[in-house]
Amino acid sequence: MDKARYTAVCALMRQEKNGYSNLVLDGMLEKSQLPPRDRAFASMLFYGTLEHLLTLDACLSACLQKPLTKLDPQVRAVLRCGLYQIKYTDVPASAAVNESVNLTKNLGKTSASGLVNAVLRRAGNVQLGPFADEVERLSVTCSVSRPVAALLKKHYPSQAEQIMAAFARQAPTALRVNTLKTTPAALIAQLKQEGAEAVEGPVPGSLLAKFEGSPAATKAFARGLYHVQGLASQLAALSLDARPGQKVLDLCAAPGGKTVTLAQCMNNEGRLYSCDVAINRLQLIFHSLERCHITNTIVTRQDAAQHNPELCEADRVLCDVPCSGLGILAKKPDIRYKTLEGLEELCALQAKILRTAAGYAKPGGRLVYSTCTINPMENEEIIRAFLNEQPGWHLVPPWMTPPTARVSNGGMTLLPDGEGMDGFFIAVLEKD
Repeated sequence: MDKARYTAVCALMRQEKNGYSNLVLDGMLEKSQLPPRDRAFASMLFYGTLEHLLTLDACLSACLQKPLTKLDPQVRAVLRCGLYQIKYTDVPASAAVNESVNLTKNLGKTSASGLVNAVLRRAGNVQLGPFADEVERLSVTCSVSRPVAALLKKHYPSQAEQIMAAFARQAPTALRVNTLKTTPAALIAQLKQEGAEAVEGPVPGSLLAKFEGSPAATKAFARGLYHVQGLASQLAALSLDARPGQKVLDLCAAPGGKTVTLAQCMNNEGRLYSCDVAINRLQLIFHSLERCHITNTIVTRQDAAQHNPELCEADRVLCDVPCSGLGILAKKPDIRYKTLEGLEELCALQAKILRTAAGYAKPGGRLVYSTCTINPMENEEIIRAFLNEQPGWHLVPPWMTPPTARVSNGGMTLLPDGEGMDGFFIAVLEKD
């Protein structure tokens, strides 16, 4: 039995019960005890199948006499995983079909092996369409929910497919160099000794790397020489212009990447408050700070929407608020299938966090509002409403404008480029 494929299919079955994809896969891999290469293959099959789920289901449904949902969960998962290999990987179609048939038998569904064989041999050649409208076509061919497809089509009518194509590309892993302990050149050399390829990224102090296994499995990581952080997230933290000796707030800090970057900008001097409302996530921040040898930071449980007088008179305030996550579909495939229900309530929370954050800044202070979504309702509209309500604040130009950026009077939207830059929004505000 192919244990990597077995692990991926079992994870897909569990994921179908509404688990978080990363937690589901991590749990399955831990139990599997697969060697690194097989773990990587299982991960690729699992995430790849989830990323293309609606497209795969449409192709499979065209070859079935009954609804896909009526099949046994084992058979459904095998079909999806097998077709993903045929359509989107270098695995030969014959090998994908044969392995899927064997896996069906190993999962105790021998009676369905003939169906799996027949359907997979036809499904790879299915031509999708016609579609009821452009939104349905985008939803099925790019594998996102209809509400997500409609939002992209509305706000990015000429770029929606380009955006989705960027999400589908395999980008390198973005790293943040710990400038307190090393330099980009020295870290590149260190990673090369450990078998990882890395080059300097477009954001100063960043690297783009390729690892055989986990980015957290190297000796350089254990020594605190870097942490994993998306380029756009790094850019948001750097836009705060935090300096040594200042009082700096990171209001929605977990898991801690932005906090570590801010501490490095401060040269580990001054006072940095790293806050998060989820008490179970504070330990993630503590671990990051300890590993990276950060000592100027106070980690505290704090609801970012609730005022705390102890945080007042801050020089710098970062609020990377909870959001719909529509800029990071490549990292979190679960988000592809969101219904976007509760969006108005989410926007109300974002606006409240921004107002609370503004109350902490002293005159001349700087505030960065950021999200990992490309939905204008959560971005520019929040900033414009805030500026209308708060005449003592003004926007300042972005510290850096990447090629994929769209700058407006509400801030800067970064579109994903498939090369390490996520979809993101950054607004830099200063208090008069």
